Amino acid sequence: MGGGIISGEASEELLKFAEAAQIPVTTTLMGIGAFPESHPLSLRWLGMHGAAYANWAVSGEFEPKKEFTDPSVQIAPGADLLLAFGVRFDDRVTGKVEKFCEHGTIVHLDIDPSEINKNKPANLPVVSDVKFALRRLNQMLNERAIAKKFTAWHKQVADWKAKAPFGYRVTEEVVKSQHMRDHLEGQVSEVILPQMAIEMLYELTGGDAIITTGVGQHQMWAAQYYKYKFPRQLLTSAGLGAMGYGYPAAMGAKVACPDKQVVDIDGDGSFLMNIQELATAHIEKIAAKALVLNNQHLGMVMQWEDRFYKGNRGNTYLGDPENMKKIYPDYVAMAKGFSVPCERVMFRKDLRAAMQRMLDSKEPYVLDVIVPYTEHVLPFIPAGKTVAEMIWKA
Repeated sequence: MGGGIISGEASEELLKFAEAAQIPVTTTLMGIGAFPESHPLSLRWLGMHGAAYANWAVSGEFEPKKEFTDPSVQIAPGADLLLAFGVRFDDRVTGKVEKFCEHGTIVHLDIDPSEINKNKPANLPVVSDVKFALRRLNQMLNERAIAKKFTAWHKQVADWKAKAPFGYRVTEEVVKSQHMRDHLEGQVSEVILPQMAIEMLYELTGGDAIITTGVGQHQMWAAQYYKYKFPRQLLTSAGLGAMGYGYPAAMGAKVACPDKQVVDIDGDGSFLMNIQELATAHIEKIAAKALVLNNQHLGMVMQWEDRFYKGNRGNTYLGDPENMKKIYPDYVAMAKGFSVPCERVMFRKDLRAAMQRMLDSKEPYVLDVIVPYTEHVLPFIPAGKTVAEMIWKA
């Protein structure tokens, strides 16, 4: 399910349909929040950095083979029917498009006929308003319920979920990182991984906050480690790739929903793009918060450099090369210049209390959390590749 479910105000109808038909639901990044991610039928979101089990559910699970002529073999088939409502079949979802849901029947429903067959051919194209279509489907299910229970399919999906949940660990690369050794002063157990910070934010907000993001690794982690309950709970530029979107979006959301906790989960590179908006937040008294996951790098570009370019850096280091032990730029000093409270956290033992202070603040607030630059976003399907080539273990 895609962003069309949200823009078409069809989330309630989707929930009713999924529960009546007992069909597992996965979304695109733009569709996050269209279906509650804590629901037993939720597969979270799929694609390049989506859940491994969602990708397997659509296209099947594969294991590598040694023969160069056949690098992988399918060990568990994916869906035989894919209902694609309000989606674009973006390449970040499909990977190598001809291999996406290769053996399934695709029903593509969209209000825009130009989207049908544009990227991925549909076996059954339907041009319709999605809310109208789901209401009609629900009426049909009321008149004739589905008798089949799909027991074997649900067991397979449950096995995949158990096999490959979103997860992380402190790796040797983190321990050896000069960046973290300098700042942790040898206290490796005190390292804060970005995923940890987002999980803590989810816990402390009860999963009810509106989250905005910039663009990059933090954007993907925000989508992975915060479980979304309702439409427009995650505001992100997604495929537009608009670095700097996060904090202005958070201000807008806070003005629209003053009684909601609104947090921009940002990277140091994206946050810097529009840091002047702290002035707007202060002057207009907009209590939007910013959780900056600061790894001193343009993280996503750096990840691709590590994976595909032997770690060669092309201006992705954002710190001061003459003084790499110093955090640069100094967000605490910059926020002070805007009269906005800000504190820096380097040790895990200090994170919870600092995050609670941020959430309790009645004014704009920046929490600068120092994280290792060696961390990569997983799962990861490289561009133009298939689910068979997905990297899903650290």
